[in-house]
Amino acid sequence: MIANFLSSLVSVSVRRPKTVLGIAAVAMALSAWAVATRLPLLSSNLDLIDQNLPEVQKFLRFANEFGTPNVLVVTFEGQDTKILESAVDQLGPQFRALPGVRSVIDRIPYDPTVLKDANVYPYLASRDRRLLMICVQPSDTRTSADATAPLIANVRGTIDRAKLDPGKIHAGMTGIPVYAIDDRDVIQKDMSKLSFLSFALIAIVFVVSFRAVRRPLLAMLALVAGVLVTAGLIVIYPGHLTLLSSFFASTLFGLGIDYGIQVINRVEEFVASGKPEREAIPMAVTAQASALVTAAFTAGVGFYVMLLSGFRGFAELGAIAGTGIFVCLLAMISVLPALLMVVPAGRRQPRPFHTRKFGWLINLMQHPWLAGSLCVLAIGGLIYGGPHFDGDYLNLEPRNSEAVRLEREIANRSDFSTQFAVFIANSKAGAERIANKLMDLETVGEVRSINDLDALIDASPTHAPFPEYFTSGFVSKAGHFAVYAYPRGNIWEPARQQKFIAQMRAIDPDVTGMPFLGAFMVARSQKALYITGSICFVHLIISVWIGLRRKLAAALAILPTILTIISMGALMKLFGVSLNPLNVMALPIIIGIAVDNGIYLVHRFMYENGDLQKTLAGTGRSVFITSITALLGFGALVFTSHRGLASFAIAITIGKSVSLMMSLLVLPQLLVLFRSRFAMSADTS
Repeated sequence: MIANFLSSLVSVSVRRPKTVLGIAAVAMALSAWAVATRLPLLSSNLDLIDQNLPEVQKFLRFANEFGTPNVLVVTFEGQDTKILESAVDQLGPQFRALPGVRSVIDRIPYDPTVLKDANVYPYLASRDRRLLMICVQPSDTRTSADATAPLIANVRGTIDRAKLDPGKIHAGMTGIPVYAIDDRDVIQKDMSKLSFLSFALIAIVFVVSFRAVRRPLLAMLALVAGVLVTAGLIVIYPGHLTLLSSFFASTLFGLGIDYGIQVINRVEEFVASGKPEREAIPMAVTAQASALVTAAFTAGVGFYVMLLSGFRGFAELGAIAGTGIFVCLLAMISVLPALLMVVPAGRRQPRPFHTRKFGWLINLMQHPWLAGSLCVLAIGGLIYGGPHFDGDYLNLEPRNSEAVRLEREIANRSDFSTQFAVFIANSKAGAERIANKLMDLETVGEVRSINDLDALIDASPTHAPFPEYFTSGFVSKAGHFAVYAYPRGNIWEPARQQKFIAQMRAIDPDVTGMPFLGAFMVARSQKALYITGSICFVHLIISVWIGLRRKLAAALAILPTILTIISMGALMKLFGVSLNPLNVMALPIIIGIAVDNGIYLVHRFMYENGDLQKTLAGTGRSVFITSITALLGFGALVFTSHRGLASFAIAITIGKSVSLMMSLLVLPQLLVLFRSRFAMSADTS
């Protein structure tokens, strides 16, 4: 039914091209306006996960009552401790006066004599006291970029105005607020640049492969229409872009052009055989409508499966890319034919497909030893194993990040960390019990609670209280008490982190903080990998079988994808690409898009009644080109400085490259092997 709809739609586009283009122009204009005025970019880590999940709710409850644990840490490094202390004394009060600041911990604001007698060093410092810190707590509990950016800018401005001696002191910043801004800046810098790069490379490959300009460039224009309309739909849902969904354009450039290449390829075949273009266009769509629909359905639903991942960021990316796939297909069936009818053809006429200079590729696709070798290597991949999972959030951040360096310096050189545990007690006695238990644990380096302040007050001759700004982090207006546990050693080491988390939860299951929110997100992403991968594979089998309507044809179309899945993990391990919370969704995406090659080849093989030469010379060429364009679309993202997004692009690139080899080198040999079975099926039908 859908295939018939596409055939009817292309006929309308051929008969009334100006009407179709007018409708497309209005849709593009409205989308451009909506994107420019109503599409914000969110970069908080909380924007990537469902706010109603219990672990997130615990974190937000603490943040609302005591202030966010996502503090901005200003660091001062140098050889002279006195100079560092002077800088902290100078800048701490100035930070406290900045807008957007809830509290500042620069030093313990108490009688120096009492502190000295109690052997308490008043500053946040490394063990050698050559690294001092000021913790600036934003008033925004969600660490959103819109609120954090002005705060960080004001902190930097304050440091610059202090005119610290760069030869004696080095000031820096780290913490989740800095990462949020770094992520936003990388996205804004790379998003348009890499999207344009992928578009340009795809256009060049398209033009060079077809040795023509008009039809490829018109297909690229139709692609722009599809991507722009998709961007307009994002304003409706989800209403914003995030770190994960910001590169949707590159994704759609690489995948959406597939349908244009398939249509143009068949149009040129019919024109080369003597058909006028007006007749060739609807014939091209009708001849492969079933394959186009099946390919778009498997790819689109493959993205939609990400809605079940349990991750808001992945779900939104899946909804955007899945919808974009269908919008791009619609553009290639409506806008592209209309453009072909409006823009007059030149003198150049395509040559018959069997004379095109892709003979080397056709010969390569018919070598049995290559097919056998790839199958053996794929089986060897099962023995070799797959990549390990890297839950270190810092390894996702941009390359050469100063914030990451400082984060690791703090973890290695002090007993403080931005990754601490926070407990809520209903009474002062309860806070004391928790603190006493924590101090006996080997994974805990420092413990801070209201009891520490009370001990200093009791030791003071005047029993003077602490200022309210300092006690607000320990006692809330609701009468609850906070206890902070800082991990000993490097919290980013997986074994140490797991042990710290386990010991904290043994004391109180309701403990929260970034280590627990991060571990929750990692565990959820690993679970999402298995769930979405399994659902996507089942969907793949069902949709391909429905699309091709023959068990053998469906099995052969799916086999390259199975070999791809087997090989992908081994190649990631070989190239040192670890799984992480950002690239785990590469597998279900590959399952959804890798099968397209098999669908196109098997469908064409049946259409040509088992003629492998015609299949490879026609659809084999287009499959090769569409795979290259998809690689360029995703491959451009490899050049982003954000390592998490780059790893996602690398994983997709590896999977799509393997899929290309399995489809063009293994599948043709299987088609030859079972050619007689196809003939028997055709006779039976």
